[in-house]
Amino acid sequence: MLSQVLHTIREQALLAGGERVMVAVSGGPDSTALLHALVHLAPRLHIEVGAATVDHGLRPESGVEAALVAERCKRLGVRCEILVVDVKAARGPHVSWQEAARNVRLSALQEAAVRLGCSAVALGHTADDQAETVLFRVVRGTGILGLGGIPYRRGIFIRPLLDVRRKSITAFLAKRRIPFVEDPSNANRHYARVRTRLDLLPLLSRENPRVVEALLSLAQDARAIAAATPTRDRLALPSVPRRTAALIQRMAAQGQGTRRVSVPDGEVVVSYGNVRFRPRGGQRQDSRSPSSESIRVTGPGIYRLPGRNQGRALKLEEGTQPAAPPADAAVFDAARIARPLEVRAWRAGDRLRPRGGRGSRKVSDLLVDAKIPRDLRPELPVLVAADGTILFVAGMRRPAEIGRPQVGTEHWLAVRAV
Repeated sequence: MLSQVLHTIREQALLAGGERVMVAVSGGPDSTALLHALVHLAPRLHIEVGAATVDHGLRPESGVEAALVAERCKRLGVRCEILVVDVKAARGPHVSWQEAARNVRLSALQEAAVRLGCSAVALGHTADDQAETVLFRVVRGTGILGLGGIPYRRGIFIRPLLDVRRKSITAFLAKRRIPFVEDPSNANRHYARVRTRLDLLPLLSRENPRVVEALLSLAQDARAIAAATPTRDRLALPSVPRRTAALIQRMAAQGQGTRRVSVPDGEVVVSYGNVRFRPRGGQRQDSRSPSSESIRVTGPGIYRLPGRNQGRALKLEEGTQPAAPPADAAVFDAARIARPLEVRAWRAGDRLRPRGGRGSRKVSDLLVDAKIPRDLRPELPVLVAADGTILFVAGMRRPAEIGRPQVGTEHWLAVRAV
């Protein structure tokens, strides 16, 4: 389980290192396993772990359970905040108890994270929760976006267990004799989500013993299709025959390789799910010969490649502890990178050592791995240190290893593509 959690965090770029992470612990098996996993992995991830437990006040014993969670966290050397919320006040004519509890819980966790200087809140959703969510939405009715299920990240909230099956969590806890409690509401069939878990999934598993894996695969495909389906503004396509439009849509959904389709007044380029229209006679910049222009970074702000009024840009922010950097940014220890910085396009021969990786790699190869279309690569801004070290490339999940924040980092630099 630990190796899968570590892989998910790195693959999904959930943590960059140097952060304070708050684990939301209910005392149940999933959140308890997540707490122990992150405490164990903290030295490798270069993070500081804290915890919070929410007392919803819906059961007489909830206060005792919250105190028990805090005591168990203390034994691990983890500070735990007990957050008391008023679920009844959040109820409304069309708001269920579960929905109201979820709303006030997430709000309380986010407020506590900001107050304590935590840049991320880790939630204990698992792969089984993902499968249940997808099936629940299918039954209720949903579209492609809904089939994508639970995201790995939404704002400050991250889900490191989303690739871990519940049986792996049970085995992890049993092997280490880690105690946990069960919320009785998880067995209450009054709730549709509980009926989905206890009734529908077991019924479907009789037809397909691997139904959970099938639902997880469906969610993954749906997320890929949703990400590859451009909005009309992104497409800016001319009027094309219906069959041609259907062909382009199928190619985008496949998300593989680069193909071109001739259309009136030009061609449509479909590359790794991204769709672009190139007008006939328009100049094509060779992605193997990117621009050599650069901009010197003079301080926090948004930096765009010279001559580009559109496309990606880099937003740089700086701060000092206890202020927390943005949760969705790549964070560096400002004292450990050579200044001044510059923003430029990538160049042939550029290399970067991805954070958590064992060695440097060509940026061009990393862009291929990230499925960045060839035509878009010259437009991607690159953040470079004064000594020529590549720190960050827009479109890539992981920043450079150099400058990774340490536990004692005071001055941070955050960068993200906008």
